[in-house]
Amino acid sequence: MQRIAVPTLLLVGMLVLTLSSGPMINGTATALAQASGAGGSPIVEITKTCPSLRYLGREATFEITVVNKGDGTAQNVVVTDQINGNIQFRAADNNGQREGNNIVWRLGELAAGQTKTLKSTFLCNAIGKIQNSATVTYCAEARDECELEVRGIPAVLLECVDDPDPIEVNGELTYTITVTNQGTAVGTGIEIKCTLPAEEQYIAADGPTKAETSGQVITFAPVPTLAPKAKAVFKLRVKGVAEGDVRFRVEMNSDQIGEPVMETESTHIYE
Repeated sequence: MQRIAVPTLLLVGMLVLTLSSGPMINGTATALAQASGAGGSPIVEITKTCPSLRYLGREATFEITVVNKGDGTAQNVVVTDQINGNIQFRAADNNGQREGNNIVWRLGELAAGQTKTLKSTFLCNAIGKIQNSATVTYCAEARDECELEVRGIPAVLLECVDDPDPIEVNGELTYTITVTNQGTAVGTGIEIKCTLPAEEQYIAADGPTKAETSGQVITFAPVPTLAPKAKAVFKLRVKGVAEGDVRFRVEMNSDQIGEPVMETESTHIYE
């Protein structure tokens, strides 16, 4: 019997993984992950976007978009959003779950041409810039990041009261002017200007800065800085020189205010 040798062919499949960073789109870099092999090649793109600015104590929502631009289905797709910086996790859509310092979405399959948008919401609880990154993995990996700036804001409250009221002609009273920074950032260049009615006469002033008089107008030199939750108190002592239902006017300005804040206080002077 004659033996005939039959050659055999061994096929070895090869998987190639590539990572690349794509072009800038609307100021946001896109990242690509590609896995090629038999049955089509999934190519996953991830884009991460943040609001550019939020103020302290406000919420910020981050958005992640993953797109399969290949011609094959991506399997076991997982998207991870990193909790980084001074932000506090509040919520995530599409069943995103917190795992340590990450928010994780387990998407499973991502078909060719399919897009998935994911959102996570955080509380901004410290001033500064926050770098936030997101990653998509299946049999390859891609990453993108964005930056959020958190600012404080000075919110200055102006109050004025008179004591006593009413007063008789030739009697004295004191106006107390209180400036309170109710905001989350330092207020600067805070200036107080007071205008007396004709029925009153200036006697003396007291406050954190020096006062100058010009006729019926008394102006305090600007307070250089006022920290959050701090107060600055100004006092103005006057005498009633004629009867009437008069109005004492206070004007406040600062580096952060576009237009002056006005306050009036009614005082009754009688014979």
